[in-house]
Amino acid sequence: MIDYRQCTLENGLTLLTVVKPGSLFSLNLGIRIGALHEPIPQKGICHFIEHMLFKGTHTLDNQTLNHRIEHLGGDFNAYTDYISTVFTVSAMTSELKDALMLLSDMVQHPAFNESEMEKERTVIISELKASLDDAEDSTHKLLYEKAYNKSPLKYDVIGTKESISALKAEDLSSFHQKHYIPNDSILVLVSDLPHTEAVSMVENHFGTWKRGQQPKKNVTFEKNTPGIHTSYKDMEQSALGFLYTFEIKEEEKLPLRVLNYKLGVSGNSILFRELRENRGLAYDVYSDLELTEPLQNLMIYTQIPDERLEEAEELILHILEEIKRGAYFKEEDLLLMKKVLTTSIFSTLHHHSDLSSFMLDAVLSKEDPLSFQKDLEKLKDVTLKDIMTIAKKIFTSPTIYRLRGEEHEDNNEDF
Repeated sequence: MIDYRQCTLENGLTLLTVVKPGSLFSLNLGIRIGALHEPIPQKGICHFIEHMLFKGTHTLDNQTLNHRIEHLGGDFNAYTDYISTVFTVSAMTSELKDALMLLSDMVQHPAFNESEMEKERTVIISELKASLDDAEDSTHKLLYEKAYNKSPLKYDVIGTKESISALKAEDLSSFHQKHYIPNDSILVLVSDLPHTEAVSMVENHFGTWKRGQQPKKNVTFEKNTPGIHTSYKDMEQSALGFLYTFEIKEEEKLPLRVLNYKLGVSGNSILFRELRENRGLAYDVYSDLELTEPLQNLMIYTQIPDERLEEAEELILHILEEIKRGAYFKEEDLLLMKKVLTTSIFSTLHHHSDLSSFMLDAVLSKEDPLSFQKDLEKLKDVTLKDIMTIAKKIFTSPTIYRLRGEEHEDNNEDF
């Protein structure tokens, strides 16, 4: 179905090339370093470095670099998450050589100019404040903070105002030199170029990237701490978040994906139908599933009028208990999921950028890049009993966070 090859360059860079007809290319470069791997005093350093790589190299100043990025005429972006830092580029294939040259220079030779760093520090702190002003982002952050005692998941990817303010140029440079290494990175390139030509082009620009010693990055799994927590914020509505963390086997992931889709992802999800359509409690409600080790968790989020918060909370818990008893799921739901997954796969195959991103995520998660094809076959064997079994396993002892829009007479204490 996909014409791809995987190889490793002499410096240890893992390279996946995918031949796909068309005039565009899409590449994703993933470096296995993220917020989970940061020392506590340096929380946010990965995100800060990601920003600074766009602020100039040893040979190109900030203005020149960004001028050349703009003239690729495509999309050149980056993001940092808990386990990786990822750079993405999509443009016309005729721009691939220049794109590889620019990205290679940025990754290998960032300037970490102090004046540029001070300007970017202000931008990042502003980004942090904006996220704290957003009810959804705030609920996510506070939910994770309360759910974990020691896990790095309790800290936001952006970091804290204190940690961001304390970082110096030499901190970023030292961290970059240690962790930005080819033998801990993956590059996925989707284009119409033959494999040998694509490999040669990548090798020309990334072959000089010096191999480094891979640091140990042991992050242990931590179960969420059950409890209900409450805080208050000046906003029109109240927000409600549930978090369940778990350790599951590989064969349990597909039934859980089916469960999550029906629970809170589809337009006709159980949560949407019960909270919005049947009771008018919320405009929107969703569930979000993360299956990348050691981040395995499921979160539910909604916003509701404050006077109906307890009603919504009780209803969500009731729904989850009913699912554990076999309610809400029928054979037709499994048939629908097969259609949805098949549609999703063909949609991914159709778009260069989606395919590149999907394959990178699979390799970062140490999965087969073509695992979704195997899921199509496995899906035939998923039963309603499998869904009920996984529901019983994960929907126990949640961490619940209430971000209330107005203060009540009851005290503002966690319990």
